[in-house]
Amino acid sequence: MIVADASPLIALAKIQRLRLLSDLYGEAVIGPVVKAETIDAGRAVRASGVEQIEAAVEDGWLRVVSLTATERGFMRRLTKRSRLDRGEAESIAIADSRRLLLIVDDKEARSVAATTGVQHVGTAGVLLEAFLRKRLDLDGLEAAVLDLSNVVWLSPAVVAEILKRARETKQ
Repeated sequence: MIVADASPLIALAKIQRLRLLSDLYGEAVIGPVVKAETIDAGRAVRASGVEQIEAAVEDGWLRVVSLTATERGFMRRLTKRSRLDRGEAESIAIADSRRLLLIVDDKEARSVAATTGVQHVGTAGVLLEAFLRKRLDLDGLEAAVLDLSNVVWLSPAVVAEILKRARETKQ
């Protein structure tokens, strides 16, 4: 089970790869703020991919969870002490409290997650994991990384590292 922030959900849905989260991790959870950012706001603007996120909730592998009082308190502290938005803070608080892997792309959110001891990976890392666990072949990984780079900015160094690791593994 993992916790997903809004950006990875949106990006994976836009490149038609959201289901990889279920394939790799079984179940994913999000908080109410991330639900509002992805489904409610997505529906309001008729965003590409929102139907996949809604279907994941309907299928039951993506669950919206309520925050505990401790998680709400930690979320408030994170938003006061950093530039994180509420969704990122919520996701970190859930991952920290429940000791779950966090899927997050925002650089500051990744930094805060690291300093709080939350294990995390980005969307590109999910694609590499899908390759390593044979959910994508090398051509599929290359296509998915290209598609992702058309949806979000990916550092050329990150793209190069992912493809290098995949090619080394394949040999």
